[in-house]
Amino acid sequence: MSLILNLETSTKNCSVSIAKNGLCLVSIEEYSKEYFHSEKLHTFIKYATEISKIHLKDLKSVCVSKGPGSYTALRIGSSSAKGLCYSLGIPLLSMDSLTILSQKINVKSGFLIPMIQAKSDLFYTSLFNESKKRLYPISIKKIHDDFFTRFTKNQKVHFIGNVDFSVEKLISKKNFFFKAYPSAIDMSFISYVKFCDKKFDDIEKFVPFYL
Repeated sequence: MSLILNLETSTKNCSVSIAKNGLCLVSIEEYSKEYFHSEKLHTFIKYATEISKIHLKDLKSVCVSKGPGSYTALRIGSSSAKGLCYSLGIPLLSMDSLTILSQKINVKSGFLIPMIQAKSDLFYTSLFNESKKRLYPISIKKIHDDFFTRFTKNQKVHFIGNVDFSVEKLISKKNFFFKAYPSAIDMSFISYVKFCDKKFDDIEKFVPFYL
């Protein structure tokens, strides 16, 4: 039995889940206009263990979102995950926030472009196919960058992210936009696969992924 605690703190959504063999047992998350991870994260972890009646000592691993995203928020998630792994003597797992975001929707055809707002009209983004295979590395792009427009010309594109302003120029009859935030719920299966494959991170050397 693989009980994994998942932590997602890359955006203003503070999110925690506990999964058993890839299936989410309990999740607690809250979105705020401000970053309040330092105040809420450990409280959410406590609530999750109490609701699921799982003790921290029963965990087999902790998986944390490594970014990209908010510098401070990612540092809080990373420090919490590393601290728990050290104290419990369990391995650390991580995954990038855009892969987590891409799990929010399933598409039958076309491209999937997850977007996390960095500032103003700049976004952390990547490109996936309908099978969730990454086709383009994580990078920072402007909303009107050719990266976005070149894929919308001939292919159906599914945009997903925490976009706070109009993306009408990206949306056509064949394209779709879903507003969403990365969530620890969507880490459940991937973290289990990583655990089974023993794709652990070095706790001492691990740092969040910044651009």
